[in-house]
Amino acid sequence: MIELDELGRMPVFADLPRERLQWLCDNLTEFAAKAGDVLLEESEMSTSLLLLLEGEVRTMRRAEGELSTERYVAPEIFGTPCLVASIPYPATLRAATDCRIARLPEVAFRDLFVSCGSFTRVVARVMTDWLTALETAGRNREKLAALGKLSAGLAHELNNPASAMTRALDHMLGGLAAIEDSALALGLRAVPREAVDELRALVARSATQAGVSAADALRQGEAESLLGDWLATHGVAKPWLAAPCLVAHGITSDALGQLAARLNAEQLDAAVSWIAQVLELRSVMHEAMRGAARISDIVKAVKSYSYMDQGPRQEVDIHDGIEDTLTVMAHELNPGIVIVRDYDRSLPRLPVYGSELNQVWTRIIENAVEAMNGHGELTVRTRRHADHAMVEIIDTGPGIPREVVPHLFEPFFTSKQASQVQGHSLGMGLHVAYRIVVNRHGGTIEACSRPAETVFRVTLPLGKKGTDIV
Repeated sequence: MIELDELGRMPVFADLPRERLQWLCDNLTEFAAKAGDVLLEESEMSTSLLLLLEGEVRTMRRAEGELSTERYVAPEIFGTPCLVASIPYPATLRAATDCRIARLPEVAFRDLFVSCGSFTRVVARVMTDWLTALETAGRNREKLAALGKLSAGLAHELNNPASAMTRALDHMLGGLAAIEDSALALGLRAVPREAVDELRALVARSATQAGVSAADALRQGEAESLLGDWLATHGVAKPWLAAPCLVAHGITSDALGQLAARLNAEQLDAAVSWIAQVLELRSVMHEAMRGAARISDIVKAVKSYSYMDQGPRQEVDIHDGIEDTLTVMAHELNPGIVIVRDYDRSLPRLPVYGSELNQVWTRIIENAVEAMNGHGELTVRTRRHADHAMVEIIDTGPGIPREVVPHLFEPFFTSKQASQVQGHSLGMGLHVAYRIVVNRHGGTIEACSRPAETVFRVTLPLGKKGTDIV
């Protein structure tokens, strides 16, 4: 039998007058549950408020393939947010020990919620705490998902130049031995000093000359064939190996003609081999340098993107942040997406939270890329609008349905089907962008859409109007 004092000791009912406690007691149904009994299944619609009077229960929830559990001991209540919002219970509720439980029907709960101010206030606080915890968890999960996606993309971007450098360095080891053999051959063949000077000049000139375009495979093949025949005629061993390298660097039979007139067949063979080895090694070194430069650019962009080693708020050029974001997101911007930059470089530096603002560009660009399905035009435009800086990010995707646009920045809103959301987005991305722009910077963010043109427009005050709300 439930006692009034027993109910009064539960925080949610502590402020109820005695007559309301008696009414509550009259509407409660008490029952016993044995250890292991399931009280509520995950995703089940709850039709009553459960009061744990004695014993212990556990909640179990499976998310992202992992099972999380929590322990609750009496006195405790379950189902308040679900009854208020008419949503399924988010976990499986199971008795961990023998329990004494009471059930308050939904009709009685709503009667009490509407008619009793003290109970309404308590439930409102419970709902506020629940929504805050849910939103915080969602934001954290969204950030982790974004971080994981960003890390995977950066790993891919770094792997390409790193692999190129590895291949180049490996090739250079063999190239050093080959060029050493070629240099020794020049000496053994007693190539005259003036011919050696001409060889060095020819190699130096070829470094600045463009050969046959690699895109024109037919012309390049013809040039290689002609040069190969010429080299064979003049006694060069393995002309098919030297010809492609020489043609790629703009060296033709005309350039080699003067050397052929001064040197015998053995000397010309050594000279051609030396030229080809030097040019090949130089090309491989340039490839390694490009790989190293690319890695350096990515690391620099990531450091700038996150504003590492800097204070939380800085005066920044928003164009730098946008460019850093595009660099960091290069793995998503495949060749089918054309980037159009329309910048007003006269915009002053803005006092902003740089790393947070870069999250805004990331969220919007991610949505644009996904909408265009890897093919289309992404325009980034900056302008001055009164006392604000305005950034527009425009994509040529199919557009956002009119009824969806007003809800884009709401927490947990997504127009995707459940199968699309699983493992990807919780619908917090644009809400996070909204909070950063509006709450942190005192700006505005809005979207408008029609087929082949979706515009996300962000305005930021030129002066310091942001807050520290998070």
